[in-house]
Amino acid sequence: MKLLPTALLLCASLLLVACASSPRQANIDYDRSVNFSQYQRFAFYQAAPAEGEEAAKPAYDPLLEQHFKTAISREMTALGYTLDETAPQLLVNYLTNVENRQDVRSSPFSVNTGFGFFGRNSAFSVGFPLYGGVEKVDYKVGSVLIEVIDASANRVIWQGMLEGRLSNKAMQQPQQAINDTVNLIFQRYPTRLVSQ
Repeated sequence: MKLLPTALLLCASLLLVACASSPRQANIDYDRSVNFSQYQRFAFYQAAPAEGEEAAKPAYDPLLEQHFKTAISREMTALGYTLDETAPQLLVNYLTNVENRQDVRSSPFSVNTGFGFFGRNSAFSVGFPLYGGVEKVDYKVGSVLIEVIDASANRVIWQGMLEGRLSNKAMQQPQQAINDTVNLIFQRYPTRLVSQ
């Protein structure tokens, strides 16, 4: 009879551990010789067209692109930079990728137990199946890379990347997912790290 409360306590403990897991953190790298406080103005990087080609700019601004630019502008402004497309000192570039992935999980065997009463008799059984089950789980993984480029030197001076499994909530509310992701990446920006 004490087995059931112990099992419930174990399940509750596992649930608490899962909920208390540490938050995701972005991977960053930057040029430690650069004084990031010397910059005041930024703009978004626009790739130059290949030689002999015209710039392939769509006639519209895709919604996801608007979400990314809004989130990045908010973070750069919070860091003290001003958006200036005419004379930027920094250029911000971002790249996104979504991959389909699959986990295959198998169990070599499983143990089944049972206990029952049949009138005056009782029975106990243990079973060992010969073959375990195989389970395939399909999911999507998204990654975001943000680069900050020194416009005059034309070189990357900071980059932050975050990768994670795309939940149904993120797919249904992409603007909030983008805001959260960009915020996490910029939490480890050099001037923010110095002020902490």
